Amino acid sequence: MVSRRLFSASSTALIFSTMLLASCAAAPPGPSDAPDDTNDPYENVNRVIFDANMSIDKYFFEPVAEGYRWVLPTPVRIGIKNVLHNLKSPLIFANDLLEGNPERAGQTFGRFLMNTVLGVGGIFDVGTSAKIPSHDADFGTTLAVWGVGSGPYLVLPLLNASNPRDGIAYGLESFADPVSIELGAHHLSDLNYTRFGVGLVSARADHIEDLDELKRSSLDFYATVRSLYWQSRNADIEAAKSPNNPAQPQSISYNPDPVPAATPTASDTTPAAPSANGAAKAQ
Repeated sequence: MVSRRLFSASSTALIFSTMLLASCAAAPPGPSDAPDDTNDPYENVNRVIFDANMSIDKYFFEPVAEGYRWVLPTPVRIGIKNVLHNLKSPLIFANDLLEGNPERAGQTFGRFLMNTVLGVGGIFDVGTSAKIPSHDADFGTTLAVWGVGSGPYLVLPLLNASNPRDGIAYGLESFADPVSIELGAHHLSDLNYTRFGVGLVSARADHIEDLDELKRSSLDFYATVRSLYWQSRNADIEAAKSPNNPAQPQSISYNPDPVPAATPTASDTTPAAPSANGAAKAQ
């Protein structure tokens, strides 16, 4: 059981860090969790690990993600992403409460109820159609709201951009995930691993073009990812601290193909200006 828990924790961190590396966020100038937007005392080692991670991505994760996009049509992929995001709702709800955001907690609960019941288990994003705002929250942002510092920038093998606070937070969060606990209680842990694996591939598939463009346009890809990671995390933290501030950016994702209005829409994203985040806001 301990080994399964550890596997679940590492899978969560892997998905989240990959999502961070490939996802998008519009982050305005403002106070940074890392005062100089680098906070990278271990840069030499981090760069070596980053290059190794990018090689693994190039020869394994990206081909798998391309195959995933080739096999599944866009509406199916969006439905899968909606279900995965809906399954995160209990954790988001808990972090909303821990951050002292009852209004956002109410939005999360309302979306979860509507999407689960009316959206056929979350396949269809009924909450967005009902104009209930969507957002993310995790224990890393909760700790930041509580005043816990990030620590230095870290690039971990396979896990990509992170920091000590967020890495510990996501590991702990995996133990408290109600979906994981419920599946484990019914001896269905394999389904939980499948959930994490599909989430990883789904996140990478959503951002193939984004990451390719970022590589082409960056003079120093490592430095660009690092800067955008800090910007995204700081934007998430500021949004948690000031949820009613209209100046707060909305997280966005690349939508690979136009989706007709009748098909489900991604529940966790809104189109806006692209940038990179540090593994997809990976799970």
